[in-house]
Amino acid sequence: MTRSEIIQKIEASALELEIGSIFELELGEPPQIDGDEYTITPEGSQQFAMDGSGGTFNLMPDGRILLIDSEGSFGIVASDFKELVAIATGLPSWRDALRFVGEPDLRQARASWAAYVQQWGLGEALSKPWPYESGGYSIATPGAAREAIRKRLHVEASADPFAVLYRAVNELNDGVAVSWQGEPLLLFGRQR
Repeated sequence: MTRSEIIQKIEASALELEIGSIFELELGEPPQIDGDEYTITPEGSQQFAMDGSGGTFNLMPDGRILLIDSEGSFGIVASDFKELVAIATGLPSWRDALRFVGEPDLRQARASWAAYVQQWGLGEALSKPWPYESGGYSIATPGAAREAIRKRLHVEASADPFAVLYRAVNELNDGVAVSWQGEPLLLFGRQR
């Protein structure tokens, strides 16, 4: 899938607001500021969205999805766009799950993530109305929107989206490096 195909699919879904909220992305590119650029290896990635705080979503030449956040972390978060959809719609607050994927054992990482979800009531929040700006959403709750997004984008639900995200970050980043103004960024979940 190309950059323009990803953007077209999101725009054609008629769920752009819901996708933006759940995926934590805004389509397009941030304004270019001199000296405010990332260096990505391998070359040839194409940005298709921002994350609202200076981070970017990038399509790698082989179709993998690279996320660079504004906090100095990066990582391949999915093997392709469909996998990103399955992860983002399968995990409550999927971006928070990135804090836990650096643990050396999947079971330990999953247990820490589950405790976090429980502590903050993230699972229960999916069946409640949207927490911010309820106007404009065509689907009443985040949970229902997740199902609608998968249906409109023709993506199957993942049986274990946390494991898929964990494996993407821990197994698909060989040869990928990101730096900002010459300073290397860290892989998601790694200690500083």
